[in-house]
Amino acid sequence: MANVKPMMKMPEFLVFVRALVVGFIGAEVWRVASYLGENFAPLLQDVAFVVQLHIVLIVLVLCFAYALTRGAFLESAKVVRSFRVDLLIAVGVGIWVNELISPLLVKFHMILNAVDPYWTPALLILLCTVLMSPLVQQYWPRTKKTIPQLYFIADEEIFDKSEDVLLSETQAKSFAETVLASGAHAGLVFGVDGPWGVGKTSFLNLAERHWENAEDRAIVVRFEPLRYASEPDLAERLIRDLSAAIQREVFAPEFRPAASRYSRLIKGKADISFLGFKLSLEPSQETVDELLDDVDEVLRRIDRRVIIVIDDLDRLDAKTINSVLFATRRTFKLSQATYVLCYDTEILAGNHEEDSRAREFLEKFVTVKISLFVDSSGIRDFLLRDWQREANQLGSIPSDTMVKLGAILIELASILNGNLAASYLPLVGNLRKIKRFVNAMLLMQLERSDLARTDFNKRDLINLILLHLSYPGLFRRIYAEETEGRSGSFSLCRLYGQSDYSNSAEFSKELDGQPEPAKFLLKQLFDVETLNLPARRDVEEAVLATRACFNHESFRNLESYLKLIVRFATPEPQKTYVLYHNAVEQVRKGEAIDSVLMSQHFQLEQGQHSHDQFWRIFVNRAYDVTPAVAEDAFNTLVGYLPRYSTVGYKDIGLRQRSIYSLIRLLDRAGWGQTVGKRTDNSPENIVEIAWRIFGEHTYVGKGLLQQLVGAGRGVLGWNDLMLFRLQCCADRQGQVYNLHSALIINQDPSAPTNGSVEKLTLMGMRKLSQEVFALFKADYIDAKVNFFKAVDITPSEDFLGEAKSIVDVATSTGEESLSRRVLSARCDLKSFVIYQLINSALPHGKGVGCGYYDMVGKKDTADIASLMNKYVFEFCFNPDVDEDNIFHFVDYCLANLSSSFFTGSDEAGYVATKGGLLAGFDPKEMRQYWLQYRDIIRKKVKEVESRSVFTSAYTASYKEDLDGVFSVLDEFAEEPVVEDVVK
Repeated sequence: MANVKPMMKMPEFLVFVRALVVGFIGAEVWRVASYLGENFAPLLQDVAFVVQLHIVLIVLVLCFAYALTRGAFLESAKVVRSFRVDLLIAVGVGIWVNELISPLLVKFHMILNAVDPYWTPALLILLCTVLMSPLVQQYWPRTKKTIPQLYFIADEEIFDKSEDVLLSETQAKSFAETVLASGAHAGLVFGVDGPWGVGKTSFLNLAERHWENAEDRAIVVRFEPLRYASEPDLAERLIRDLSAAIQREVFAPEFRPAASRYSRLIKGKADISFLGFKLSLEPSQETVDELLDDVDEVLRRIDRRVIIVIDDLDRLDAKTINSVLFATRRTFKLSQATYVLCYDTEILAGNHEEDSRAREFLEKFVTVKISLFVDSSGIRDFLLRDWQREANQLGSIPSDTMVKLGAILIELASILNGNLAASYLPLVGNLRKIKRFVNAMLLMQLERSDLARTDFNKRDLINLILLHLSYPGLFRRIYAEETEGRSGSFSLCRLYGQSDYSNSAEFSKELDGQPEPAKFLLKQLFDVETLNLPARRDVEEAVLATRACFNHESFRNLESYLKLIVRFATPEPQKTYVLYHNAVEQVRKGEAIDSVLMSQHFQLEQGQHSHDQFWRIFVNRAYDVTPAVAEDAFNTLVGYLPRYSTVGYKDIGLRQRSIYSLIRLLDRAGWGQTVGKRTDNSPENIVEIAWRIFGEHTYVGKGLLQQLVGAGRGVLGWNDLMLFRLQCCADRQGQVYNLHSALIINQDPSAPTNGSVEKLTLMGMRKLSQEVFALFKADYIDAKVNFFKAVDITPSEDFLGEAKSIVDVATSTGEESLSRRVLSARCDLKSFVIYQLINSALPHGKGVGCGYYDMVGKKDTADIASLMNKYVFEFCFNPDVDEDNIFHFVDYCLANLSSSFFTGSDEAGYVATKGGLLAGFDPKEMRQYWLQYRDIIRKKVKEVESRSVFTSAYTASYKEDLDGVFSVLDEFAEEPVVEDVVK
């Protein structure tokens, strides 16, 4: 049967008829043009020959350009290569027929001879215009495209090996050679299997290059059923695409009729309605096999193979897939055709009720299958370096933009090079997903922000972006729960009774039911076991400030990540931990602190928050700074105190917090000359702290006490000094053991530094208190300067410093106004400084006052308190010295009211009490002063009843609160006199 000679086919009559008609019409067009030309020729006698020649050349060049642009010469070459002498003869017969019929057209030709001769140039101009119009549109200069503001990557397949970043070209070449070497066999189907995004289309594009360049060039037909999924008959569309592809390559006019007959046969009968009558047209009795033989005979005659590539088969529904496969199988009789199907087996199997049957169906249909894979190493290499090659840049994204995103790309490459690569491959396992990831970063405009200057952990950011791209519903759930100040079930929390961080009970429920990739991302982001965090007290601040799992009041990290992805909001540099971390690192490496604090992001005109954070982080890491860095820190911090604000908003000002930083800095870095962390806190080492404070040994003339109240610092310097002295008290539980010990050792090297906190406090604070009082005595008592008056005349700007504090944006009216807070700062300063100097009580967790000690010696008979009482009552409050001193006394009393909550008073708010008004004063001095001047005081204050006193806790007025104060003082004055003891 194999040797049976096929029956000779009947020639395609319509093909020869066309050739005949072409010859006939061509001859007639030439004849008509000749008549019109002869008619117009007499008018050209007066036109120079050169002009005529130029017109002819212009027309010829125009025709040549049009033919060249439309590919007429290529089509002509295909006709010549076809060696269709039979069709050439048919064209010649058509010309002959035109000559034979010409006598019958004499009347028509006579009309052409008699027409107006100007019809010739009119038709010529019309013809030239018709030819010139598409040429002008083709070659007219285009306006330069506007450079886009944002660049995104289009998901386009590659067509050349120079664009192949995953090194698929070698495999594609091998596959192409295999297809060519297999020869043409009816029903030979190659399958290209791979998941979406693996690059199946690009793989076939590379293979097609080899097919086109082969010696026995094959005709490649790319059939994309996804484009025609809505059409009722995919078989007809397949035949159309096959016909068009073959006719683009070779001259085979008889192919179209054969293909058309096959298409009609596939369709079956057609119904036509006319005037209410329904007619059914049946196809000819020709069988499908006979028509396929016709098509196959054409392919064999032109001696060209056809490779039919059917792409995106896995993107169709089950019914359409069956239609495509049916249409393909019906063409298996074509011996010159080879089929290549592209699909993902898992997707096709998912379209059927039984996966195994679907797989068996594919195995039966596909003869040879090749599977495509993408190695994580290929994507890793691309992310690390291949994208930088000019030929491999991602789409239209400029290199500098990609460089700015390099930190994220390098981190993603590191992930794909690690042990977790297999878990990440479903999310970023091909270039399509990489492109989506890069586009997401571009949309967030990450290239405009320096991620190295933000607190975002790059791996957490990658995980959240992948969650946003792959599981938007889950991401929206996280966004709803963890933004607007809320902390939901995802971020870590501290459960009641536990000190360490843990997951909420709802988090495990969120994991249940999630797909494996989503569950993996959630664990990488939030699962406390996966994160492997240490105990809460051991978690470094760098971790607390950067990881996305934290979203509480102090560190709203997760909300910042979410706002970046959704709102494209990058936090200001001053609000990031990394800014201060890097600044501290610069200082630790030797850069001057002042130069750092003068840099762009630390300008005090922008606010003092940046300085506050810098000192906090620097002090926390000051254990191992070099002596030179420590010395620079002490000098700079003390020097900056007057530039910081004493006035705070809902908390103390930066100037007060800086005193706490100074205390901790002394304890951690104020001693030792060793390199590395200071661990040898032996007495001979830590005593250096006391030398720094008192200006002894190598620090003569540079003592901190003298610097804090140096020239120009005024009363605010004394507020700094008294706060510094108070924080040095051991009973304040300031966790500055080295400083407490140094103060004791400096007075008595043999004295114990452990034991009763009260005894340690009294011992350690003696010299410090005596030195402080000596300074105060010289500046105010001996100089006869009223401290209260000095506070009142201090400019408000000194309280505010140079920084643009938060107080500047607070409401300008009511109790929270700026002026009110300055007034309360003045009042608090008076009370604090005087109380610390005059207080003679024993320490009970609140520190010991200077008044407990003598000016010199160790007897501690409260000599300082006696001198301070005399200074206050006989000078500062004495109306004989200055009548306005009465107001200092009254203001001081109103500033020391007691809360009714603690006194048990029936009155609400703050009321006068004996204990509050005495406030460390000697009762004897207070009684004597009141008995002597109360009448003068009562008379004087009546003149200013509208006067008020502002404290940080309350506002007291002369009109409403003085009566209560005077009543308490009167009762106190009338009490039986007993032996009043200062201590």
